[in-house]
Amino acid sequence: MVSVSSPTIKNIRPSWTGTAVHMLAGCLLAAIYSWMAVNSNLDTGMPLSVFIQSYALAATVLAGVYVLQTYGNLEISFRMVFIWAVIFRMIAIAGSPILEDDFHRYLLDGCVFVATGSPYGIAPSTLFAGSDLSPECQATLNWVNNPDLPTIYGPVLQYVFAFSHLVSPVNINFLQVVLAGVDLALIWMLAKVAPSRHVMLYAWCPLIIKETVFTAHPDVIGVTLLFAAFLLRSRGQSMLAVAVATLACCAKVFALIALPYFLFRKGLKHWALAFVVAFLLYIPFILQGHTDMLVLGIFVKEWNFNPLVFELLRNLFSDRDARFICLSLFVASWTYYFYRFHQKSNNSPALMPRMDWIFGAFLVLSPVINAWYLVWLLPFAVLRPTCVAWCASFAVVFSYVTGLNLMSANLAAYEVYSLAYTLEILLIATAFLYDLIYNRSGMTGGTVRLARTQNQS
Repeated sequence: MVSVSSPTIKNIRPSWTGTAVHMLAGCLLAAIYSWMAVNSNLDTGMPLSVFIQSYALAATVLAGVYVLQTYGNLEISFRMVFIWAVIFRMIAIAGSPILEDDFHRYLLDGCVFVATGSPYGIAPSTLFAGSDLSPECQATLNWVNNPDLPTIYGPVLQYVFAFSHLVSPVNINFLQVVLAGVDLALIWMLAKVAPSRHVMLYAWCPLIIKETVFTAHPDVIGVTLLFAAFLLRSRGQSMLAVAVATLACCAKVFALIALPYFLFRKGLKHWALAFVVAFLLYIPFILQGHTDMLVLGIFVKEWNFNPLVFELLRNLFSDRDARFICLSLFVASWTYYFYRFHQKSNNSPALMPRMDWIFGAFLVLSPVINAWYLVWLLPFAVLRPTCVAWCASFAVVFSYVTGLNLMSANLAAYEVYSLAYTLEILLIATAFLYDLIYNRSGMTGGTVRLARTQNQS
């Protein structure tokens, strides 16, 4: 059992020292993110080398200031953490998506949803000729990837895309503002249960700034809903927690692996509520004949990118067998942990599972590890920081070194360059070994107590 309430720090250095260090770190990060924003707005887009160097420098600054806080006894107030978090997100909103084109699908989904009443079951390739889309929507249609496949995004996200389109049609900047606002709400929730220096790891993290704001990946909506559900559960609001957790599942299926923690040993009304929430979200699309399930099935059966354990197994077995083995390993490990958690926690609502472990295992065994998937892991890694979680948030940047971004004829478009892939694995493996040997406070303890912390303002 672990409490995440703010620790008592002795022999604190004068406050002006901490303020100076954190102001310097904030200014450096603001300069780095500003440089990224400038380069992202170039007509040719941000060069891969500039992105890697900027990202690595930002990660180094963040790691440095965290180490100084931990071993130099420097305090940081949540007010400073939050103010800089807002500044960094404002800078990113002024930029453009970096080395990604998924945002065109979000904008197109909003267009199609508003125009037809449902974004599902419509492959973009069928819209190139004879559609009633506006010229702006037609323009973004030309850049959508995988145009032969209908959309894969859940109904909660589709409502967000439609809202963004209604307010500001085909405008990535407005969607960035929405996602940045959701992200700031998550930071505010983290501050309720974790020390400010831990919250800073997430609030200033280059992966979060890049994936959530610059590139507008909407995973933050799902993970924010899931974290809110755990907070509600810890405060005894179990029915509302179930409803919010179900919303998270309907944003992205990743949240399904957490849903049993809200329904286990609950009465029929909790199960019925989860069904009703999901039913109400899906029924408008079911009545029109399509949902996201078809493309999700294709994703599970066929897609792979930047895998870890799956890549090893695929070299030993067939692709299909490797997927089955990875799924079996995850189900077995999830089941074992679920049993142990409830055995130790006695179903106490104040205790939550180590979702950083659960999402970490899920990603390690997944055939697809996109950089933005770590957005699901990192908020929970704030509660019990581990070297492997935060090192992975840096190492995953090497997944962008692909044939497409290198413009290399020797690599497939989404094939990661072998040296970059090796560096990614070595960094994550080394951090994991470090945690096992030295970071006992982060790696031990199968539960987290959601305790309120007294962050200084």
